[in-house]
Order: sequence, then C-alpha cells, then structure tokens
Amino acid sequence: MTSLTPSVTESTYDITLIGAGPGGYVAAIRAAQMGARVLVVEKDKLGGTCVNWGCIPTKAYLSDIKPLHKIRTSPLYEGRDQLSLNIEKMVARKNQVVETMTKGIAHLFKTNGIHLVQGIASLVDSRTIAVVRDGKRETYQANNVIIATGSQVASIPTVSIDGKQVVSSDEVLDLQSVPEELVIVGGGVIGVEFATIFNALGARVTVVEMLPCIVSTEDDEVIRGLTMLLEGQGITVLTDTKVMGASSKRGKVHVEVQDKSGARTHLTVEKVLMAVGRAPHTEGLGLQTVGIRMEGGFIEVNGRMETNVEGIYAIGDVIGNTMLAHAASAEGVVAVENIMGRSREVDYRRIPSCVYTFPEIASVGLTEKEAQDKGFDIQVGKFPYLYSGKAVAMGEPEGFVKIIAEKHLGEILGVHILGENATELIGEPLLAMKLEAAIEDLGQVVKGHPTLSETIMEAALDWSKASIHRPPKE
Repeated sequence: MTSLTPSVTESTYDITLIGAGPGGYVAAIRAAQMGARVLVVEKDKLGGTCVNWGCIPTKAYLSDIKPLHKIRTSPLYEGRDQLSLNIEKMVARKNQVVETMTKGIAHLFKTNGIHLVQGIASLVDSRTIAVVRDGKRETYQANNVIIATGSQVASIPTVSIDGKQVVSSDEVLDLQSVPEELVIVGGGVIGVEFATIFNALGARVTVVEMLPCIVSTEDDEVIRGLTMLLEGQGITVLTDTKVMGASSKRGKVHVEVQDKSGARTHLTVEKVLMAVGRAPHTEGLGLQTVGIRMEGGFIEVNGRMETNVEGIYAIGDVIGNTMLAHAASAEGVVAVENIMGRSREVDYRRIPSCVYTFPEIASVGLTEKEAQDKGFDIQVGKFPYLYSGKAVAMGEPEGFVKIIAEKHLGEILGVHILGENATELIGEPLLAMKLEAAIEDLGQVVKGHPTLSETIMEAALDWSKASIHRPPKE
C-alpha cells in the first residue's frame, strides 16, 4: 500500500488518473467511492475510444442496422430490397448517443467530487504531473498515479491512412454515404464488426487477413462457423493474404494483395478501412523520465497493476494484457483497491470476449485446443441453435453453444457461443465459473421456456449425454 496522506497544498491528490476512458473513469469513480481525493486529466473526450469511436458508436450502428438486415434476409417481407437507411440520420443518432454517454460521465464525476482537468499530461517525477492546457503549464502533486491513456489506431507500413479514401476505425464512423466497395484490412474483432455493418448497409465488402483465419483467438469451431456465415451473407473473406500496397487514383483505391502461394491480385474499391488493431498510447507521457519499465511497447505491470515505480500504476490498452474496455474497467478497480489498502489481482481467465457480428460471438476461458494443449482430460457439451424453439421462432437458427469441461470433476474450462444474443448469454456461465460451479450445476437450472438461455442448459446436459432436445449422437 502506498501513501494516502495528502500534503497541505490544494493541488495534491490521493490518486490522479491520466486518461478518462473505460479504465480511467471507472477507476476514478471507484477511488472517490472509497474516500480518495481524485484528479483526472483527459486531453480529449470523456469516455475515450470506447465511448467516442469504438464500443458505443458501433453498437448504435449495429442496433440501427439489425432490423434492416433482418428484413432483407427474410422472405416474409415484400419489397425488402428497396429498403435503405438514412445514413445522415444514423450518424446523427450515433453522435447523440455518444454525447449522452459523455455527459453522463461528466455528471458522475461531478456528483462523486472528482476534479477533471482537460489537458495534456506528462510525468515530471513519480509524484508530479505536468498538464498543458490552453498553452499554459500547471503542475499537480499525486500520492499515486494511474496511467490509463489507452491506445490509438495502428496501421501497416505498406498502406498510409489519409482519412478520406483510406480510413481508420475513427473516420469510418462519420461517413455520410455507404461506399459501393470496401476493403477491410484486418479480420480481427474490429474488422469483422465493420464488415457486418457495411455489408448490411449494401456495400460489397472484402476482408483481408494476414493470418490463416479471422478472429484467430476464438475456438476453431466458432471461427469456421463465423467465416461460413459471413461468406453466406455475401462478405468475401481472404485469409493467409497480405496487403502489399494501396494507391488512390480517380476516386478509387487500388489495393494489391498477395496470397500464401505468392500470387498477387489487384482490388479496385471506393474505400479501404484499416482495422489491423491498436497500438498503446505512450508518447509524451514522460515514462522514461521516471524510469517506467516497458515490454514490447506496452507498460509492464504486475497482477496488482503496479509498475516498477512505486506509486505508479497502469491499466487498460496501454499495458496490452487484454485490450478490451471491460478489462480496462476491471483493471482500474483493482488498481484503486490496491492503492486503498486491499489486495486484489485481475483474473483474466474470467474476462469474456464479445464480438458483435450477425450473429454474435461470446467466449470465456480456454478453447478446446488450449485445454487439450494444457493436458486437461476434457469432455465437450454442445447444443446447436437449430434445436432451440426460441431461436427457430426468432428466425435465428444459426450457431451453437459449446462448453468445455474437465471430464471427471466437471470443472468448466471454457464456454464458446456463436449465435443470437451470445454477448448477453455469456454472463450466466461467467457467473458459474466465478462461483466454481460444476457443469452439472448449469444443466440443473430450470429455465423459462422458450428462451435462448435454454441453450446453455442443454449444452451442459449434452456434456453428460443428457440433452433433451438434441438428437442422440451416432
């Protein structure tokens, strides 16, 4: 535990947060709840990438697009091919949603007594933060500092982002028209979500991924299922393919790609979206000045979120452990509670992955291959959405729930869901894993009928060959 004793100056704070994204603002609120005097320095907008350019804006778009996707893919609606969205209104609604969220954070800061300073922060030493705002430099004293500066858009050497025809995930959110053709460079979470959005809006989308598969951290069955479904929706997926270059001419972008055999192909499109991931935002923070240790461009921390410099902590994308908004929030709470005298670490085994495609992906824990590689004697329970009355009634029969558990004790090692509302359904197995429930416990919960949550129960029952609604396996 580091010191919480404030000095007599009004500019000294118990905890200072650099950055007000989902890690920083959550940590600030938790610190205020625990009685700390809190300062937050943010150079841009409250909520960071998540609220302004990531999680929230894309989910607003997906919510608007989903009814259109549903109607266009259903034979029940006549004239469905003539339907379209008003893109300008969709962008305006997204902006309104973002503004509501940022105002909400500002209100939470005010009601929790958190001091917010808008400016660019850097570390002078381990207890002093310099802030430049409106051309003036101010300094603040902090007994503890939490660095939560997040990440920025990454690119590749062969392609330059110009913000017009070659855009990042920031600029693409404000396009006022749908491109006829779109190449998305990167088949990770960001890439496949934007592929879903623009395909549903009517663009011809090609995803180019350098690795052998898209969303490569997911379970192999989920990857195969999602790839098949995306291609079934009309999205072209090129894996094992590198982008060798891109040049703009006469309103088009000419993209050269190379497959694993060395064969090259030219794609001519209206826009290119760079979605190869994000890089930690550490420039200008003064990390070298105070001697903070780095690893691969990220700030190195221990399980308590402590850096090697006493009193300085780091959380979120800038540490690179799990670059997810909810992971950053969890890390922020852990850092604060350790500062305030508790002893906690983040359990990364219980942090879910959520991918908002049509249909969604959600997972937690080990994939089947990871469990086998670690030497577990496993048994798998699986239940297809096709056998769920609710899924079929909703017209959403694609996907499955897969639960990996230890064969003899029933310890739940991993849960993987591809299907409608997967990101909501993952909460139940997360709680079961947190409480160290056995897979049999999941199977014995009585669910409302018809509900999608029955798929969790049935997958758990299938583990012991007792699924009611899945036909016996040959």
